Amino acid sequence: RGHTRILLAARNDSPTARTIRTAFVALIADLGLPLIAEPLLSSAGADPEPTTPVPHVPAVVRATGATAVLAHSDVDALNLVQQLHSAGLRVPDDVSVVAYDDVIAGLGGLELTTVAPPKREVGREAIALLLDRVERGGPVRHVELLPGLVDRGSTRSRE
Repeated sequence: RGHTRILLAARNDSPTARTIRTAFVALIADLGLPLIAEPLLSSAGADPEPTTPVPHVPAVVRATGATAVLAHSDVDALNLVQQLHSAGLRVPDDVSVVAYDDVIAGLGGLELTTVAPPKREVGREAIALLLDRVERGGPVRHVELLPGLVDRGSTRSRE
């Protein structure tokens, strides 16, 4: 949608968020976009040896000129939208928000656009792989399941 100044808001106490942060930094570099701020942490005190305090996301959005935020998880994204609104920033007019996980993103007052991992398919594939290995001694396989995008209107194109 034309965003070139994108922030990530992710917890430091989630193994999934660590993977997302690593992938985010790599993707931003691959796209040739600037890493306008280090990936943000949404849970104060999660890092056993914090080096810096957790930044207030709306302040970072303003300071960096970010036009989009990817938030993990959607629970944190809903809280983030409230913080942005309290700071006078409108979603999606001033800043687009995309959540990762799609557990409750469609239940808030503002429904959030999400990157939705294929959870049921992951479960089905895990069982199929396990049965194949146990029952037939099948080979170790790598399975890649890609998430989908559920557009609920919390993003806006930038020109």
